[in-house]
Amino acid sequence: MDENQTPMVMTRRQFSTWLAGLAAGAVLARRSFGENTVRPLRVAVSVDTLAGANVSDARAAYRVWTREVTASLGITSVEVVPEIFVPSDQIIRMIRHGEIDLFGITAWEYAKVADFVDASSVLVEDYIGDGMQYVLLVHNASPFKKLADLHGGHLTTHIHRDMNLLPAWIGNLLAGDNLPRMDVFFGEQVARDSVTQVVLPVFFRRMDAACLARRHFEIAAELNPQLGKDLHALAISPKIVPIALCFHKNCSAAAEGFLKNAIIRSASLPAGQQIAALYQSRGFATQSSSCMNATLEMLREYARALSPGPRKERP
Repeated sequence: MDENQTPMVMTRRQFSTWLAGLAAGAVLARRSFGENTVRPLRVAVSVDTLAGANVSDARAAYRVWTREVTASLGITSVEVVPEIFVPSDQIIRMIRHGEIDLFGITAWEYAKVADFVDASSVLVEDYIGDGMQYVLLVHNASPFKKLADLHGGHLTTHIHRDMNLLPAWIGNLLAGDNLPRMDVFFGEQVARDSVTQVVLPVFFRRMDAACLARRHFEIAAELNPQLGKDLHALAISPKIVPIALCFHKNCSAAAEGFLKNAIIRSASLPAGQQIAALYQSRGFATQSSSCMNATLEMLREYARALSPGPRKERP
């Protein structure tokens, strides 16, 4: 994280959907089933979804937003695990042991617990739809015509939770061309939390390439059309789902239905609307587990690329 960056800005800007949605969902589920539910629903989120943001600040913000939502509904108890954001190994263990009913996890973690997920109800943010893409950008006037030309080059990347699959995608591209690993291939890698800090250095020829979400680049190009004219994608990733909100397969249908409906409708709550407006929150869409197929294949390909033995070029 940049030493001049204020952690709360990043947390609020990037994680409000998870925080507001989970808080509102858990509260409404409690109200639906009553305060004396024998087996209360439990919710947890992986620390790895925070993309380097300060965990303590994220937890503090979550508690504030939870109090806002619960106060508006007159509810005093929300069943969230005490630490809210838990380490990856811990949340994987909790999912396998059936200790949580709803969990926000990265695709890397999903691959490890897919057998414990309700395959009919995977929630993804609505802008992802059937998947999102990454782009590797270079300047039109640069000498970089193919990936191998970037050997030893300087790369800027975007610090964002949606970018957690970047190592797998770039790793697969390099392996497919029998090129060195990402940490060896590039001469320098710089991560920035602002899209402009990622794109402009390539535009002004101070960096050789940039990697970020395709939608973020398209938004930047709409605001500054010259970016779209002078930069182009040297490579575009398959459609992938980097983070998902999942139900445990043993979560009761009634509990899951109430909780899922509450999360999707969270923006209709007065407190939820305030959070959405203040932090630019968005909603969720329900998908089946098939939405993760391309992502899981990317991770399997990456695992093969890391395994010992000679690399093979893509067909």
